[in-house]
Amino acid sequence: MSIWSHADGPGRRRKTVALWALCGALPLLSLGYQIAAKTTANTLATVPFGPAWFGELMRQPSLLALLVLEIASFAAWMTALSEMKLSAAFPMSALTYVFVVVAGWTLFHEPASLVQVLGGAAILGGIWLIGQPEPGSGGNQ
Repeated sequence: MSIWSHADGPGRRRKTVALWALCGALPLLSLGYQIAAKTTANTLATVPFGPAWFGELMRQPSLLALLVLEIASFAAWMTALSEMKLSAAFPMSALTYVFVVVAGWTLFHEPASLVQVLGGAAILGGIWLIGQPEPGSGGNQ
């Protein structure tokens, strides 16, 4: 049994490659959204919440990035779910947690604690374990 729901038939290899690329894009789209959100939040941090805050929000170039990335993430996620088993697709979204810690550390100079690093390693290990074939399945998950 494959992780893909509908990857059989003509062009199977091409479709499988495209679906794996989509799985790789999902955490990156989510990461882009989080970076744009943090950038926007940093800009708005000094503006009191209210009408002026919303006015400043509407002037932020990162607002367009937020909207585009959210729509692209939603479309990619719906496509992945229509083609994959949920149990195979969802662990890919957990990569975002690891990417966000790395982005916070590199782009925003936020400290990354040992606990965060160990948590990221645990997430990566968990994703790897979830992706392993079940015993007796012959390696075709």
